[in-house]
Amino acid sequence: MSFELDTLSYTLLTTIVGAAALLSVRNSKTPDIHPLLLNTQSDVSRLRHPEESAIYRSRMYPMGAPVCSTFDRAIRTMSDFYKAGSIVKNPSAGFLGQGAEYSTYDAIGKRLDPVYQGLRAVAGLVPQSGNESSFVGIYSSNSLHTILTEIACHSNGLVTIPISSYASSTHASHVIQKTGLKILITQTEYLSRVLSLSKGTTLKYVVVVGEITSENKRQADIAGIELITFEELEVRGKAETFDAVQVVPNDMASIFFSSSIEKESKNGVVLTHKNLLSNISSYLLVIPPQQRITPKDRLLLNLPIDNVLGHVLTAVISLLGGSVAFSEEVNDPDNIDIGVSLTSIAKSKPTILASGSGFLNQVKQLIESRYGQSFLFKRGYEVKKEYLTECRLIDDCKYDMVVFRDIRQTLLGGNLRLIIIDNDDLSDPTLANFLRIVLSTQVLQTFNLTETCGTVTASMFYDYNADPHAKGAPFPCNEIKLIDVPERSYTAEDKPNPRGEIWVRGNNVFKGYYKDAVATSDVLDADGWFMTGYLGEILPNGTFKIIGRKA
Repeated sequence: MSFELDTLSYTLLTTIVGAAALLSVRNSKTPDIHPLLLNTQSDVSRLRHPEESAIYRSRMYPMGAPVCSTFDRAIRTMSDFYKAGSIVKNPSAGFLGQGAEYSTYDAIGKRLDPVYQGLRAVAGLVPQSGNESSFVGIYSSNSLHTILTEIACHSNGLVTIPISSYASSTHASHVIQKTGLKILITQTEYLSRVLSLSKGTTLKYVVVVGEITSENKRQADIAGIELITFEELEVRGKAETFDAVQVVPNDMASIFFSSSIEKESKNGVVLTHKNLLSNISSYLLVIPPQQRITPKDRLLLNLPIDNVLGHVLTAVISLLGGSVAFSEEVNDPDNIDIGVSLTSIAKSKPTILASGSGFLNQVKQLIESRYGQSFLFKRGYEVKKEYLTECRLIDDCKYDMVVFRDIRQTLLGGNLRLIIIDNDDLSDPTLANFLRIVLSTQVLQTFNLTETCGTVTASMFYDYNADPHAKGAPFPCNEIKLIDVPERSYTAEDKPNPRGEIWVRGNNVFKGYYKDAVATSDVLDADGWFMTGYLGEILPNGTFKIIGRKA
């Protein structure tokens, strides 16, 4: 007996078999990554000096080779970087502000020269001078205008000095005085504060994003400040022409005086083009092909403007043609309305979220309070937790369909696939896996410092069973070692794992503290090692665990 299939039946049968095969593959017990790749995450030097550990590096840049400085030999500065990026190649993507404000890379690119030329014309700035005559202050939250200013400055040898909108007036005043700022860009809502703290400083020009009131003008006259709107700055720039500037890798790019609820830095961290580019390049290198960033991706940031990690990640996304959205900045996670913040994030529908552990812990607590008592949530959590122990991140089991998918859609827009945790503290050890289970997203834990232009170590993609406190292996642009701390009884000979103070050396390590040679010599030795002040432990697989502060 025989029979024939018509075209429709054949197509239907093929579709059913193909779907079954696909589900079989997706639900197989094959781990997302081979375990051997997780067991050895660093390259280790064979020799070491007394009272210190061996030197550890990324496996991508093993011992004997220079650490990463760039992803492309033709790109040596941030000026080169922006010329090679999406401003030229993918003009339709861009930046999304906190409201409905949006600007494409194409529109940003057309405004760069007027902004740069306007800054030079208004304040008489001199590119590449290495002093206050090239400095541009930015006292604001992240926005389209701050991004535009940063790119315009870095493309032409001017130096940006970001000041968080959450910073105290004392901190902002200190930064202005320490750097001898002549020109500062700010938003309307912070203008009165800027004018009140500018008395007796070198500040002469304030560029305002937004409207200038008659009261603002009166305050400015008293303080001896000239006010100009951002639009007027651009108009002024269009009427000027300056010779092109050839930026070099060791040119100063930014000075960061980091501020947070824990501390406000009195020392300005001088970062060069080489520093920024090496950290950006390292992120481009550690992202595996299966997770590569595309023009469909959108990064959402709620980090303060004086957090250098945000600048690095924005550059990474923009190079590859993705878009960037800015949400309400979180400096003190205990002093925000988490519901309002999540509503803003959900509207932006990010695929990548970069945030501090404090904010993400708040997200975790909110999810637990709303959904945690449900039987389906508890059962689904345990089932997906078991998948993680098998090194498998699942997003399509039945519990995703009945409970977790709604959480992802309602709270975070439904498109999230990667979370980067700006995390240099001892946060909730269950946080990373909670986010993986509930949100079905990759989570990278990072150890970040301003002096290292952001990331020192980062966990690997697919490493779901890492020590909860581990922050990953060294970044491709730096190398790490531990130094004995006898007063804390931490040594490289400790069992089972070496412990000590974390020292970092590499292309991302800062040039020094601005106008403070003593403070610089206290933390940078003659061989370029930066003494972080953080205590660490090296785990057998070559990843680093943060265990406290030296003092």
